[in-house]
Amino acid sequence: MKAKSHICVVSDYNFLVKGLALYDSLLKHDDNIVVHYLCIDDRSFDKLQQHSCDSLFSYHYEILDDETLLNIKNTDREYYCYTLSSYFSRYMMQELGSDITYIDSDIYFYDKLSIILDEIGDKDIGVFRHRQYPLTFVNNNGFFNVGVVHFKKTKVGQTFLNWWSDAVLHRKYPELATCGDQKYLDVLINADPENVFIDGNIGHGAPWQWQLYDYSSYFEDGCIVWDGQKQKLIFSHFSNFDYDLSENAYTPALRHSPYTPQHLYTNIPQLKYIHDSYFEQLKQTYAKYNFAGDIT
Repeated sequence: MKAKSHICVVSDYNFLVKGLALYDSLLKHDDNIVVHYLCIDDRSFDKLQQHSCDSLFSYHYEILDDETLLNIKNTDREYYCYTLSSYFSRYMMQELGSDITYIDSDIYFYDKLSIILDEIGDKDIGVFRHRQYPLTFVNNNGFFNVGVVHFKKTKVGQTFLNWWSDAVLHRKYPELATCGDQKYLDVLINADPENVFIDGNIGHGAPWQWQLYDYSSYFEDGCIVWDGQKQKLIFSHFSNFDYDLSENAYTPALRHSPYTPQHLYTNIPQLKYIHDSYFEQLKQTYAKYNFAGDIT
């Protein structure tokens, strides 16, 4: 029997609809996954306790009882959130003794996670580029995005995950701290290519790169073309995607407008469809998990 794929997700209640939409998208395509969801407030934990099952386990933030981490939580909530992608992944790798894939809660999958894991193959670490190379962007945000990061439980995988977690937690290397935990991944650029998987032939969308793609065949085969290479769109990162169910409206990534101007979301039919569909998924998730019935 094929081993389960263990996935780490982190959010508070405000991102829980997106996080559960992510969970449903993963499970829709692959029932061989287990999501380990760290809840960073009581409300999200109480909600997920109602829906725990063999493929979804919820964890209260208090399980991470590191004194430095708790001090950060009490003094700098934004930075506390940055510490958790690496820290929780490290914690779960130690608890489970297995490979770990960290995924941001505002990501949505259109196909099996195993497609990515198969491409990673024997490599110890898997990361995805921003696909943006202007110097100002890279200097601030780094070459890689933290949205999907894979670590094998090997010497190389564990060593880097431990280094990353420790560096972010203790705010080491200020030159790498310009975008929370993210730019620390830049050290992988100089790593042994035999150990690190970077992008491969995996299509992935995000506000900082939507404008880079050709969508001409998307409605026919679900593919995008980037840099002359046709790729199946496996997942999208809906960073800064704001929505209001009471108004039945959403706004796609205003903060990232310098990279994908707002008019492209309506002028490119395929891009509009991708975002309209995600909004519909959020509405369905909200109803499925009865968020309307939660006590505020």
